[in-house]
Amino acid sequence: MLIGGRVENSFIINIQIADEELKSQLQTWASECTALQEVQTNNEAMKECQLFLWDYATYSRHTQLNTGLPKGLIVFSDTWTQEAERSVLLSGALDFIVPTLNIANVLLRLSQHVQRLRYVSRLESLSVTDTLTGLYNRRKYDIELDKCWRQSQRLNSPCSLLLLDVDHFKNYNDSYGHLAGDKCLIQLAQVFQAEAVRPLDTAARIGGEEFAIILPQTPQEGALHVAMRILSSIRALNIPHNGCDLGFLTLSIGSVSICPSLADNIVDWHQSADDVLYLAKDRGRNQVVEAELKSQLRQSLPRQLASKEIDTSEVA
Repeated sequence: MLIGGRVENSFIINIQIADEELKSQLQTWASECTALQEVQTNNEAMKECQLFLWDYATYSRHTQLNTGLPKGLIVFSDTWTQEAERSVLLSGALDFIVPTLNIANVLLRLSQHVQRLRYVSRLESLSVTDTLTGLYNRRKYDIELDKCWRQSQRLNSPCSLLLLDVDHFKNYNDSYGHLAGDKCLIQLAQVFQAEAVRPLDTAARIGGEEFAIILPQTPQEGALHVAMRILSSIRALNIPHNGCDLGFLTLSIGSVSICPSLADNIVDWHQSADDVLYLAKDRGRNQVVEAELKSQLRQSLPRQLASKEIDTSEVA
């Protein structure tokens, strides 16, 4: 199933238990559960982990190092004290378990935790997903845009934003009907998602026929490359559109890149992308207009958009 334009993976867990017998029992339980997948520590998939089964020593080590505790944490301890259980639960952990009591009941409790976490995860996914296209919705777009902006400020790295708008889409709906219009948007969304392939890239539907792609750690040249590939892919779809001069459906794209400082404003970034998108519309549609937004700390002159029109005839 597509969630936010991405394939919903197995429920991922991480086990860090020193007791070999208990670890083996937990691994056997995980292997027998439907769509449950264990990942090793420091594996790339740890970022997607939803349940962490740690012993008390691992929990204490992370607490002392002040590295932060993950969501979905369950702590196992050989012994029970009121102070230890209270400390673990107050830290935000889901549960404090003494496995020596009854391993069958322990595994039952774990299964119930997994069911609850899956249900919550599903609700969260639905709340940020566009139901028609499977891409992220406007709410999730705003969250990811802010996250990308803050990360770029922290790392002093470039980030890029593409705003994409389907040309003459109202005419398309009027001519072919809303069912055909919906099918068209789904096809376009698949193209957009195919270009947002890196883990932090975000493709979202932010309006009726308006989409956005957030590209963290991507300079102007990289964003332009992505935009041109999208135009080429849309051309290859060759979706008939009698309301367009070319006879097939086309797209206009506004692309803005910036390496933001603390003096810059995220609103300017989005507004600049919106400005160059409508500049692409004014210049005849079916094209990319790109701009590089200069940081306030890197210029002494008033901010300007140095826009550049890219004719689609350059697309292979």
